[in-house]
Amino acid sequence: MNIELIRDLHKIACQDAKDTYVDPETGYQVLTSDAHLRRGSCCGNSCRHCPFAHINVDGATSDDKQIKEPVLMNWKNAVGELDVLFWSGGKDSLLTLMQLKEEKRNVILLTTFGVNTNRVSIQNIDIKDIHKQSQFLQTPICLVPLYPNTDYKQSVQKALDFISEKTGLVIKRLVFGDLHLQDIRQWRIDTWSDYEVATPLFNVAYSDLLERLWATKEKLNIEISLSTQVNLGDEVLQEGTPFNAELVTRLMQNGLDAMLENGEGHTLVMQK
Repeated sequence: MNIELIRDLHKIACQDAKDTYVDPETGYQVLTSDAHLRRGSCCGNSCRHCPFAHINVDGATSDDKQIKEPVLMNWKNAVGELDVLFWSGGKDSLLTLMQLKEEKRNVILLTTFGVNTNRVSIQNIDIKDIHKQSQFLQTPICLVPLYPNTDYKQSVQKALDFISEKTGLVIKRLVFGDLHLQDIRQWRIDTWSDYEVATPLFNVAYSDLLERLWATKEKLNIEISLSTQVNLGDEVLQEGTPFNAELVTRLMQNGLDAMLENGEGHTLVMQK
């Protein structure tokens, strides 16, 4: 395959606003990346110009493809204003989403990830799992690649502008799952001063949050597990350890935050 020729044909087709071009070797019609973006999801067929990093292709690895620009997936037309929920893939994000859904708000999830790893850096979650969450929670998501040594705020602002352009809707609020760390909450407010910043779970009692979490776990038939190691006294809890009522008790007995809010560890929510 003449890679340079393919790149030129693809570039010309995109410039001419065409959905396809003809493969010179096979004579088949090949979809452009722009055509895939308009469809808004990965079809799972290992398409040549998939802009979604073959995220729905079984067996594809992070080395196969990269998402190089923000992409919006699983979006369905809506009316009104948008809440953009900064989505980490863990329990706090889930509880925040459930709150927004109760309020019947239009929500788009936003997840930043390392472009060289295809993982949410601090939470250590693969974007394939993030996308699966978007699907089973029936909530659109914007995946935002972060390159080394680039400005975080500029990268996210580019994604927010992209969301507004693609949906045609006004972003009303930026929403975060912060629970009680005032300095982090204030940093978000200062950083995103052009937007209304919402933290709907802030200072809600842990007893209430945990009750909601166990009810949501049962209702959605999901599993909650550690996505990073947690040091529990002399013991190291490994990734995949279930986050349940027993673990919460052990955390508190060892002087750790029951919701891991201080960065002791992070969680992953997945459908069973």
